[in-house]
Amino acid sequence: MLIEKASTVETAAYVDDVWKGAQDTLRQEGIDFVIYLSVDQNYKNPILFTNIPHIYGDMPPENDPFLEHCCNSYAITPVGPSFLPDYKYLSADEKAFIQKASKTGFSRGLGIPMRLAGSGRFGGFMLGTRLDQDAFDSKIIPRSEEFRLFCLLVHRRLEELADAARATHDNDFRQLLIAPQDTGLDGLSPREREVAYLIARGVSRKECARLCAISPNTVSEYLKSVYKKLDINNRVELAQTVMRHPEHVSPAAHVSMP
Repeated sequence: MLIEKASTVETAAYVDDVWKGAQDTLRQEGIDFVIYLSVDQNYKNPILFTNIPHIYGDMPPENDPFLEHCCNSYAITPVGPSFLPDYKYLSADEKAFIQKASKTGFSRGLGIPMRLAGSGRFGGFMLGTRLDQDAFDSKIIPRSEEFRLFCLLVHRRLEELADAARATHDNDFRQLLIAPQDTGLDGLSPREREVAYLIARGVSRKECARLCAISPNTVSEYLKSVYKKLDINNRVELAQTVMRHPEHVSPAAHVSMP
């Protein structure tokens, strides 16, 4: 699994190393182009990491249509020139920008929000490929949630390093959470929600402990509390609970609009 390759990101001490490790890992998994973009709630002060910076040219990154049209829910959205016919609501400038991406070879990809519009900062990842439709549908789409989890780890590590003040610990537990806020786990504490999210997605207790910087015993205690609060008994029921609030790839015709 992709998550098993996340140690390079988790142990990196510098932003450049996190970004290089993320690109190298994703490239091995069939992702040719990576864009990480976030802005503040006023669409200002963009933070941009990408291996195709020239696609922005004279267009400010904060005008990227990804921010306007993909960050209103945690749904993963197909992005890229190949999907343009499905997005008739895009402006002429937005369509021109997306077409420009095709000159790099970016044909099809996934738009993966990390934080939603309305939060202090919002944005996420765009993972692009050169694949044709059949290959994209068979090799990338089924792994959407796997890519999401890896991107969440990269996002969290970038935030930790970019703003050390936000990387404080509470009882040896990171406050910068992996789990999105609307996973059907609202009745849990932030710590319980992150453990539940990881376990529900197939991460082992040992790996969960490493990712969350806590002991395996602490993971077990959190899980006991999670099961009790959700009135469930095992990992299968936990996964079913999380998946009742799916954040799958959103069909083109159902992309959230501002």
